[in-house]
Amino acid sequence: MSTFIRYLRMYLHTVDGPKRPVGYLSQYGDILRVSFDRDYIDDTQRPTLSLSYRGADEAATRAILSAARDARLTRADGKWPSYFQNLLPEGHNRERLARERGCGVDDEFELLAAAGHDLMGALEVEPVPAREGIPDAVRLWHTAMGLDVLEPGFVEMPVEDAASIPGVVTKFSAVQEGRRYTIRRQGAAGSHILKLPSTRHPDLVANEYAGYQLARAVGLNCAHAELIPREAADLPEHLPFEHVLAVQRFDRLAQGRRVHMEEFVQILGYEPRQKYGKGLFEDYPAMLRVIDRLSAEPARDVQEFVSRFVAFILMGNTDAHLKNWAMVYPNGIDPVLAPVYDPVCITAFFDSVPPTDYGVNRAIDAKLTAFDWGDLADLLKLSQVPRASRLVQLARATVSRAQQEWPALLDAAPESMRKVITERLNGGVALTRG
Repeated sequence: MSTFIRYLRMYLHTVDGPKRPVGYLSQYGDILRVSFDRDYIDDTQRPTLSLSYRGADEAATRAILSAARDARLTRADGKWPSYFQNLLPEGHNRERLARERGCGVDDEFELLAAAGHDLMGALEVEPVPAREGIPDAVRLWHTAMGLDVLEPGFVEMPVEDAASIPGVVTKFSAVQEGRRYTIRRQGAAGSHILKLPSTRHPDLVANEYAGYQLARAVGLNCAHAELIPREAADLPEHLPFEHVLAVQRFDRLAQGRRVHMEEFVQILGYEPRQKYGKGLFEDYPAMLRVIDRLSAEPARDVQEFVSRFVAFILMGNTDAHLKNWAMVYPNGIDPVLAPVYDPVCITAFFDSVPPTDYGVNRAIDAKLTAFDWGDLADLLKLSQVPRASRLVQLARATVSRAQQEWPALLDAAPESMRKVITERLNGGVALTRG
């Protein structure tokens, strides 16, 4: 077998310095491969790309990063390993990126290459000029597998102003210029995410904005978000909505600096289609174990996680899946729990759509509505976090605080949201009945 091989250079930005080359992403037919540089593999202070690439000790980590056949590094079905799959957008955002690139929605190599300058976190990828030849890190692995690599294939540069933002709600990456937000960034990475309502749910962004207010009122660490008039957003076309939600990205700093982050779906090694996980009593204990053992602030982050989980139940946020929980790396190496983002009261939409819609969310809501204090104690026991009884007390305090603080805030929320959350605060879920 012989064919062209295409490849991208992979960089991680450092918080206070230049971006660092860490490896290559290559495509050979349907084989997609991640190859790390030797100096990155051998660096005991390497910046973290993903906790899924970290072993139990340094030797195990190096073995993962240099493995020949590990599924975290290579696949032969035209798809990226799960970490990189989860960098790609979904739904309308994926279709828009494919149109901008002129490729198919299933062409994962081209989609990643198209948005390579504005990916989630501190990662950046771009083509290598073909005249430089096939890098040794790429060639050696392919020849070791018995593949005859003849010459490099051409890869276009990233599409200017294209971005890969996870999620299915229509979003744009933008920079703030005074009081205006523009997606025409002249190649700069976006500092804000602009989220739009939909014809199906015209109150979507008002719902999410209220979700941020509720989360902040019970002391949760939240991304900064504000409702802006449609005219303040330089969007590519006219849209029949009065307001847009502008969310400041916590993986971006001043002067275009980037902070790395990753979602829990990446940490746990799930593909995007598995973002709802394997089950509450399997995924949440696993997440808590990661936080307790690896966070730079384990006690603080475990408490935040538990309070956030309880608040989401009260809020009717049944879309707090594994792509809506993340870790962020302030120093490039050690993780802490990322702020709250995408806090939407999905249950507010149930009555406005056919009963067959939102099937997954309705099933999740049935479980969360019945989730009681004994269940929380069992979940914490499975996670093996210390001082579980103290965490239950903190969770009870979060419920009490929500019952005191939220009613006034709900006066400004969409009516459907106000109705369902008020019912939950007044005994509509087990946590407010015991």
